[in-house]
Amino acid sequence: MSRHSLDKRTVTAGTLGRHVPRSYNHSHTSVSEGLAPRIALPSTFRSHYRLFLRAISASVLAHPDATARLRKLWRPVFDEAANVIQQIEDERTPLTTRKLLVHRYTRWEQRVDNTIPLLYSSAISRGLPHRITRNFRQMIWANQDIRDPTAPSKKPWRGQLPPDAPEYKPKPIKPLSKTQAQLKQHFSLAPRLLGEIVGMAEGWGGVSLGRTRRHR
Repeated sequence: MSRHSLDKRTVTAGTLGRHVPRSYNHSHTSVSEGLAPRIALPSTFRSHYRLFLRAISASVLAHPDATARLRKLWRPVFDEAANVIQQIEDERTPLTTRKLLVHRYTRWEQRVDNTIPLLYSSAISRGLPHRITRNFRQMIWANQDIRDPTAPSKKPWRGQLPPDAPEYKPKPIKPLSKTQAQLKQHFSLAPRLLGEIVGMAEGWGGVSLGRTRRHR
């Protein structure tokens, strides 16, 4: 894919014709007792997501591994937005809460709109946008297998053992050593500090820079 495969007409197409979701017919939605109904996402939201996926692919010249990593970075952002839509469309959501959610969704949509040109610039230049996507790819690769160093290891389930087998009973928790305590503190503080830095960058630029999910 060439660096010009994502032209400016494609970049702006996602910003046309979209709107904040409004209530629609729930007759075909199955609702479990005590649970919120699972409402189909609007076609505008799904189109927006597909456009963003194409922009991510173009930003790294359709490199399969890099594309997969960046899509993994922004997937939680769209998952969160989809959850907001579900709450907006739920008839049981209070009016005051719905207004706040609509405002939140509108701001999210603006940030995503501002991010697409950034991805487009990464596809056609070697400037700051290109360095941002490159650093994100490296960050995801470096952190994909990081786990809490003090967390107990998970043993595979052995189906031949009875449910009350000693192997299934939790062992006494040993006090952490000084080194383990420092590692645990670092593990909990590092994502928080990184999140604050990314949050400031998002606020300054009015963009969305994705979210990382770490193993517990």
